[in-house]
Amino acid sequence: MTVPIQNTDEGLVELIHQNQTTAFHELYERYKAAMLIFASQRVSRDAAEDLVQDVFLSLWKNRGQLEIKERIGGYLFKALRTKIIDHMSKGVHAQKYLDSIDDFAKSHTGTDAKVREETFLRRIEELLRRCGPQYQTILKMRLEGYNNQEIADSLGLSEKTVRNQSSNLMKVLRSKLSTWILFIFF
Repeated sequence: MTVPIQNTDEGLVELIHQNQTTAFHELYERYKAAMLIFASQRVSRDAAEDLVQDVFLSLWKNRGQLEIKERIGGYLFKALRTKIIDHMSKGVHAQKYLDSIDDFAKSHTGTDAKVREETFLRRIEELLRRCGPQYQTILKMRLEGYNNQEIADSLGLSEKTVRNQSSNLMKVLRSKLSTWILFIFF
């Protein structure tokens, strides 16, 4: 079924609830450019494109359960703003955590430091075993100095998947190792 272009946003939302991909594409085309501009003012262009895509992907995935009680434009921009905030928060904390691991490895030499480092790495490996082999490989490659794109190419994944899994992994490690890190590092 072809959706007429003159459909209102509310009409398009109703058609999306009925699994009409044409209506979804029309809504996407109406809001994509403005959302990209909004996001690009806050994050890199690549990240902005990913975040806008995430908002629309989420809209399509949850189309059956969505109860939008406001204008769709407002809903989309609120969802995008939330994604931007999450992205900014994850990026800063994940990078700080990886930097602290690198600093630890570089600054602590000698027997005592070596023992603490090995104990720390064993603890990380225990946690990683619970997360799965792909997470183990991603963290080991990160610690070896590979960037997201190199890891993605090596594992046959998209860079976004590697970035998301790294972020999820950092959340787990932060929550499980936060007090342990204080003991090891100080």
